[in-house]
Amino acid sequence: MKKLIASISLGLERELGWTFPPLVVLLGTIPATASVLIVVMIYWVGSSAAGAVDPSWIAFLVVGASLYTHFSSYIWAPISAVSEGKASYTYPLVFIAHSSLTYVTGRVIASFIESSFSAILALGLSTVAIKALLGVEPTLSFTPLSIALFALGMLVGLLAALGLGLMLAAYAIFVTRLEWGLPVYISGILMIFSEAIFPTSALPPPLHAIAESLPFTHIIRAARAALIGPPALYSAEIATASLLSATWFLAGVLVYAYSEGLGRRRGYIDLRVT
Repeated sequence: MKKLIASISLGLERELGWTFPPLVVLLGTIPATASVLIVVMIYWVGSSAAGAVDPSWIAFLVVGASLYTHFSSYIWAPISAVSEGKASYTYPLVFIAHSSLTYVTGRVIASFIESSFSAILALGLSTVAIKALLGVEPTLSFTPLSIALFALGMLVGLLAALGLGLMLAAYAIFVTRLEWGLPVYISGILMIFSEAIFPTSALPPPLHAIAESLPFTHIIRAARAALIGPPALYSAEIATASLLSATWFLAGVLVYAYSEGLGRRRGYIDLRVT
């Protein structure tokens, strides 16, 4: 536990840039809010031209885009931890201390904490901005219960992102130059398959099945059930998300442990980024 706390503390220092934390959170809220507003504006322009602006669809987009931005902002943390560690020769030392899994986990949790504040602020600010700029009030319910259920979904998402992140970190052990672009590709895939900006029912059958197998899809649905409704859907979606997230997490741990052992035997742990 001490190692994990130390890793989280180090990760927070890294995420906050060793500066004033509230300022970093506010600065991180700007691009997150802008991302949500861009998605909403695209829908608003098209629907206005057709004369069919629907506040419920705007709410659908606000919740999905906010959570998508949240996920995509911290799934890169494991790759960063390994790549930066190899570049600075920190990672081999962490590996020698038998705490690399704890180190990577701490970095993910730290990034999750920082991005959670930005995501929640972006959710609120974008709602206010949409009402002020477009004259449309998204049908969102911000009550203590709905916010608590939304936060629970974010915690379940942490488990799923940690599993995915560990798989990406396993990949980063063996490469020295191509790993930085991988999170961008993963984020793009999540945008399409996680129901962030359109229902998965719009996808053809094979792709629809892939979307349904992702925990992020059910996490976003659970968040919409909490903030938009109907609340009765929340239990089933959060249960499915929890099961899939646990599966992804266990798979990530196994893949990372195997890759770390293989990297040790073949000398990849000692390779530095050039």
